[in-house]
Amino acid sequence: MYATSAMATATFCRICEAACGLVYEDGKLRPDRDHPVSRGFVCAKGTRFVEVAQHPSRLTAPRIRRRGVARAAGWDEAIATTAALVRPILERYGPHAVGLYVGNPLAFAALGQLAAVFFGRALGTRNVYTAGSQDCSNKFAAAALMHGSPVIQPIPDFEHAQLAVLFGTNPAVSQSSFVHLEGGASIFDRMKARGARMVWVDVRETESAKRWGELVRVRPGTDVWLVLALLARLAGERRDDPRVEGLEALLSLAREVTPARAAALTGLREDAIEALARAIERSPRTAFHASVGVNQGPFGTLAYVALQALAYVTGNYDARGGSLFSPVAVHGARALRRVGIFTREDKSRIGGFPTVFDALPAGVLADEILTDGPERVRAMIVIAGDPLSSVPGAARLERAFASLDALVCLDLFESRTGRLADVLLPAASWLERADFALPSLPLQTGTLLQTTPAVMARVGASRPDHEVLAALSLALGRPLFGSRLAARLVAAEGLGERVLPALSELAWRALDRDPARRGHGVPIPAPAPGTYLGRGPMTPGRRVRFWHPALEPERARLAAWAGRDEGLVLVGRRRRLGHNSWLHGGTREGPAEGEAWMARADMLARGIEDGALVELSTEEGSLRLPARAKAGVAEGTVVVPHGAGEVNVNAVLPAGAAHVEPLGGMCVMTGVPVEVALAARAERAVAGA
Repeated sequence: MYATSAMATATFCRICEAACGLVYEDGKLRPDRDHPVSRGFVCAKGTRFVEVAQHPSRLTAPRIRRRGVARAAGWDEAIATTAALVRPILERYGPHAVGLYVGNPLAFAALGQLAAVFFGRALGTRNVYTAGSQDCSNKFAAAALMHGSPVIQPIPDFEHAQLAVLFGTNPAVSQSSFVHLEGGASIFDRMKARGARMVWVDVRETESAKRWGELVRVRPGTDVWLVLALLARLAGERRDDPRVEGLEALLSLAREVTPARAAALTGLREDAIEALARAIERSPRTAFHASVGVNQGPFGTLAYVALQALAYVTGNYDARGGSLFSPVAVHGARALRRVGIFTREDKSRIGGFPTVFDALPAGVLADEILTDGPERVRAMIVIAGDPLSSVPGAARLERAFASLDALVCLDLFESRTGRLADVLLPAASWLERADFALPSLPLQTGTLLQTTPAVMARVGASRPDHEVLAALSLALGRPLFGSRLAARLVAAEGLGERVLPALSELAWRALDRDPARRGHGVPIPAPAPGTYLGRGPMTPGRRVRFWHPALEPERARLAAWAGRDEGLVLVGRRRRLGHNSWLHGGTREGPAEGEAWMARADMLARGIEDGALVELSTEEGSLRLPARAKAGVAEGTVVVPHGAGEVNVNAVLPAGAAHVEPLGGMCVMTGVPVEVALAARAERAVAGA
């Protein structure tokens, strides 16, 4: 453990891929001005996390619930009780009768993430669900199709780009995802300062568009038509390239998207599409990036494939200032394949959806529980997640969870899901465990693998996820890695906190010796242009595949798409401080964030005053919250936050096989038709029905 002073310890944030450097001192977190990567940048989410770790409602001891009443218990009893609930289900109904749900926080717990992967393998279940199907599974699916591995992802080289075209991302609030930004979102300040241009393709004028560039406003869920139109316009005469395949098949699809059709569906004028195409054409170095706003649409996987093809045809693929590829990702992908990780090829019982990143769509989880059959899910183990808050179709999913024979939750708090749990297991926060920045490894342009010791004592009886999962695997008679000895080592209390800092110091002494980086991490190779194409992909012939048979049904889906009618549609948004169910203790200033943002014209047309209580209604259900007129929100859209504690937008987002994107298993969570009325008016309508 290395301290920046006698009472201060360097660490890094584990909320998103930015992994910003922090200093823990006197019970508080502050930016690490000397951090070699983040350079003093950090957002409000990270600096306020002590409030989460020390929140009075935090779980501090295991709890066992019987007949609706929960009582405190010790770890031995809680693990034994969990095993007594789950083992009979495994033995009687088989491995697929037990499901796992893994939430977003575990992506940023290196040992916990690895333990969860091997725990699922030890159980033998295909029924693994993750927050990725609400966030990013389309990117994993696209990477598997194109590169032969879900972990090989293009990295936008913003530091050297002259133009950045960003789809559905708002890093001024969220720091973006699937990219490790050195200095966090301040990288866009540096781009602006050196005269680079940034174009933000989005459904509203976001904080990022206001601060750093210009807005190209599209209708929700229509990004794919803009990308295909740009691809057709900029492809030119392509020569055969032995390093890629399938490009002509994708271009034939793109050429079916005429500028007129793209304009009609996106809401852009044809000359606006042409202007963006010319800007890309004239730029010597263009970085492309797409995030959640695209991922949650009806064509997230195809849009991501087409965007990579756009980078390729414009000379910005495997190129400085364009898209780079991490050698760590390439070598890591080969190692993962050798041990059989992320190679499952199962299909869901409901809907026949393929596994993506060894997981199935959470959008069909309720049906997997409620639909009778020999492999019906009868028990769930939920790790670092709250599916009843984050998965669409919340009401039906709650009925499904209430019907389970066993439900176990491992988390910091008793979440909505945890209120139904038979056993609650208290997890340690990221301040209480040693760690390394595993999710940033395949997504960064820098040369530092960040490491950290634990900076706080464990709160109460909380334990890191990996220790708990290893102990549970032993109690179930299905040890991690198939080895009781290995599982016992992983389960050993505090072993990770002793070993990881020691390994970090050893690696620094052997490989680095730079005093500025001591205690911050260890060196890794940086992505370099011209090193991926022809060498890096894990496909036959080492070729990037811009087309795959799995994409063929997208032709018919695109052709059948009619666009939306004149009604309103729902759009999600990230929040400056909120981070799904984690930030229970994050105090905030200003108005409550659980509001529906609307265009003033839409509110006037419906007789809704600013701040009035409204009812949002879809085919799934209804939700009440205040409406607020917001500048920058397009007419026809209603913008509601995801993960706000005071409202749950998933109460009105539909789930089920019909609402899952077929390639990536993503829940379609943007562009959902919605009706909005004053709450009092809605009450009168119900009374008169």
